[in-house]
Formats: sequence, C-alpha cells, structure tokens
Amino acid sequence: MKTENLYPYLLPGLVEPAWADIAIPIGHGLFATLFEDQESDGGIVHVAVSPDQLQAANLSAADAHRIALENLTRFADESPALTIQVLGRAGDPVHFLLHSDHPRAAACLRLPDLFEQAREHLQTDELCACVPQRESLVVLPKRDRAFREMLVGKLREIEADSTHLLSFELFELSPQVVRPFVES
Repeated sequence: MKTENLYPYLLPGLVEPAWADIAIPIGHGLFATLFEDQESDGGIVHVAVSPDQLQAANLSAADAHRIALENLTRFADESPALTIQVLGRAGDPVHFLLHSDHPRAAACLRLPDLFEQAREHLQTDELCACVPQRESLVVLPKRDRAFREMLVGKLREIEADSTHLLSFELFELSPQVVRPFVES
C-alpha cells in the first residue's frame, strides 16, 4: 500500500461489518472509509483498504485516517480536477459553495479548513452541508428551514439519477466539528 495514494471516502454504510474498527462514523449512516487510489487509463481505480492491509503496513486506523486527510487536503488545495465554486451571492434565493466533478468531492466534508473556507465565501458563521453523492459536497448558509428544504429539494431532483448516492441529510459545520444537523 502506498500511503501517498490513501484517501478518505464517504460511504453509506460499512464495506464489511468487520471494518467498523477502521471506519469513522460521520452521521446519517455515513462512514469515512479508507481507499487507495490508483491512476489507470480509464481513470482512478478506488480500492478499499482492509484492516489486514493496515496491519501489514504497520499503520493504525488513526494514523491511516490522518494520512488520508492530509492527502485529501493537499488534493483539494492543488488539484484542478476538483471544481470548487460559489453559486449565487449572500442574500440571493440560491447561494451555496459546491465541491464537485471528482469522486473525492464528498469526502471534502472532512477537510479541516472547510468551515473557514465556507465562512469566507458564504459570509456567514452558520453553515450546513449536504453530500448527496460521491462527486458533490454542497455547503450552504443555515438561514431558515424553508431555505434549507428548498435547496435540499433541488438537490434531490438534480442528483436523483446519480450512481453513487450518499445522503440528502444535512450536517452542521463549526470550526471544531462536523455533526448531523437536526431541525429544532
């Protein structure tokens, strides 16, 4: 296993129940799992990393996730393959930050600087996020329930035919943590 090719991916469940010890529960049934990515003529090949592979590489799950997150951070900062764009402006009916066009996009939910980046672009400290499918992460101002429901409804329409659906549930972002958002 090449640690420089190790990345976290979000999955709607565990690859295998025995892999619970090396996966991180994110909330809403999603888990951060470890994959080794290899480039091929047909694109990236994602291979799940097993507990046995971590043991053979003499890596703890915590160390492997730390390395994977460092790799993801570097990728998000440097790669032109990941599209990051702001749609709309503060106060517009539609306003959000979108990470897309790459299988690692949803995993960007775990980026340590996501809150700061989103706060700067969306001009608010109250933020939510949604990972409808593997190739998209949507960060939105929390605003009010009607706004959140409208935006998630649009995402459901747009992403309905995606092959790697994750979740339309919302997460709340803060400088310290990403956690499942629960309507009050």
